[in-house]
Amino acid sequence: MSTIVFVSKNGEISEAVGAQPRDALLFAALPKSSAQMLAEQRLASRQASQLIKARFAIATKRHAPV
Repeated sequence: MSTIVFVSKNGEISEAVGAQPRDALLFAALPKSSAQMLAEQRLASRQASQLIKARFAIATKRHAPV
C-alpha cells in the first residue's frame, strides 16, 4: 500500500508529483480514520492517568516506623 503525498502551494492543494519547491508544504493522509485516532488518544490518556495515580499513591504511602 502506497501513501499519497499532497502538496500545498500558493493556497492550492494537489497530489505531489516529482520535486517540489522549498516553500511548498508537504503532507500525507494517515490510513486511520478520525474515530480510530480519537480512540487511541483516549486510551493513551486513560493509561497515562492510571499510571500517574498509581505512582502518586506509592509516593504518598506512609511507611510504618521501624
